[in-house]
Amino acid sequence: MSFFLSYLILSAIFAILALSTNLLVGLVGIFSVSQAAIFGVGAYIVAGLTMHSVMPFLPALVVAMAVCAVLNVLLALPSLRVAGDYFVVTSFGSQLVATALFINLVFLTGGASGLSGIPAPEILCWKAVLPWQIAILSIAALAFVSLMFWLMMRSPFGKLINAVRLDENAVRAAGKGVRSTKLVVAAISGTFAAIAGGLYGVHLSYIDPVSFDIHVSILILAMMVFGGARTLAGSILGPLVLLALPQLLNLIQLPSTSIGPVRQLIYGLLLVLFMLFRPQGLLGKKI
Repeated sequence: MSFFLSYLILSAIFAILALSTNLLVGLVGIFSVSQAAIFGVGAYIVAGLTMHSVMPFLPALVVAMAVCAVLNVLLALPSLRVAGDYFVVTSFGSQLVATALFINLVFLTGGASGLSGIPAPEILCWKAVLPWQIAILSIAALAFVSLMFWLMMRSPFGKLINAVRLDENAVRAAGKGVRSTKLVVAAISGTFAAIAGGLYGVHLSYIDPVSFDIHVSILILAMMVFGGARTLAGSILGPLVLLALPQLLNLIQLPSTSIGPVRQLIYGLLLVLFMLFRPQGLLGKKI
């Protein structure tokens, strides 16, 4: 597979994840660092159902979307009782628990060895086997998710989401449900993460717990912050730029064992700098 096609596919997948995170963190104010866990659940469900010929790709993806929507709602419930730093700790713990389950539920996830041989996706009579076909599928999925994001934010419900983020007490005083609004957003965010997970598995034909650990959650968060919170274009720009970063590191003479830690260091520094000096990101609205 050519570098450009692989980069394009991964950029589309992580853009979907950035939009998923943007719904929670940027729009409704639930600061979660466990989105990679939902991403992983979606990937494992699609992989397990298709590898064992239980159902084809599209129905398996629908099942993953439903499960991830419910799971994300359950993970968001603590945000209704605790806020700020307390919920960050709660979501961090959820991510660690998910990673431990991915490693230890060997009969479902393959353990640390992961799952290999995930079949190519087949939709109706069309089977995406070649890299350019996977790219078309990934870009189509990103276009669908982007359209849903765009329509939602321009609907009355989108205005309600913005009002909840700005002043929850005012929303309650107006007779609107803050709790139900947050849970609906969490459910939609979970479905987006499941779509990304399903595409990730069929793209690589292999998944393992490392692909869904806390570092990936931080990377997704960094992509959203870098591109711009609460914006559609920012969620697409962030992955495009940050996924190109490892290729730039290859130009520097670094030991292979140092590239990963250096990359994480750069992601962390970018996250801190943008939160300090431009919290709205490159394309975000001024906070």
